[in-house]
Amino acid sequence: MRFSESIFQGRTVVAAGGQTLGTVETLSIDDASWRVESLQVKLNSETAEQLGKYWNYFHAGRIELPTRLVHSVSDTVLLSATVDELRQVLAAESAPAP
Repeated sequence: MRFSESIFQGRTVVAAGGQTLGTVETLSIDDASWRVESLQVKLNSETAEQLGKYWNYFHAGRIELPTRLVHSVSDTVLLSATVDELRQVLAAESAPAP
C-alpha cells in the first residue's frame, strides 16, 4: 500500500539543465518498506507544455516523478535528468506493458 505525505511540499524541482519544472506537492511512500517511491510535481506552464501535460490557470499539470531521477534534495529538488530525458522516461512508464 502507498500513502502520501506533504513534508517537502512547495520545494522547487529543477531539471539537470537548470530549468525549473514546478513544485513538490506530495511524496508517495510504500508502507511496507518506508521508501519514498515518487514525488508528485505540480508543473509550471512552460514545462507542462514541453511534457505534453494539460495546464491552465485553474488546473496545473502534474506528474509522478520516480525517485531514481532525483540527484539531491535541499531547499530545491535537483534532478539527474534534463526535461527531454524526463519526457522519454514518462512516456516509457505510461506505455502499456506487452
